[in-house]
Amino acid sequence: MDTYVRAVGAAALQGLLTGVWVAAGELPPAKRRLSRAGAVVALSGMASVRDWAFPDEPSAIPAKTRAVTGETRAVPDEAEMLSDEVPPRPISKARLAATGAAVAVSVATMVGGRRLEKRWLGALERDGHAHPHRALGVRMGLISFAATLSQRLIRVHEAR
Repeated sequence: MDTYVRAVGAAALQGLLTGVWVAAGELPPAKRRLSRAGAVVALSGMASVRDWAFPDEPSAIPAKTRAVTGETRAVPDEAEMLSDEVPPRPISKARLAATGAAVAVSVATMVGGRRLEKRWLGALERDGHAHPHRALGVRMGLISFAATLSQRLIRVHEAR
């Protein structure tokens, strides 16, 4: 089960990755690819360690650990696991509104992001900023954080 803390953490990781990705734009091609790949690997590793250290549900705990702690849980039989039937979930107006808001934020971020990136980069270069791509990376990272955070918070709220 997601929590608000995990939602903020995941949004922060996404914002950081976006910022690094954009800031690497001023590097030569080989260094740019290396820094982007390194950022993806490092942040993926951080997320994996977090998931391993703080499992969401008992099934994520290794069987050996469950045996030591005395934890038991019902194991579904094969028929239950192969069943394609999913119980219908009621559709609520609040849920539709939240989903619509999440989609709208995602589309607006994708469509406007690149245009905004070009506009800001041009303005930073015209103003003579020493490192325009780095400043742009900070800005785009914050926007990515905000967009991702809103989506994740909606998901956590729906799950509760």
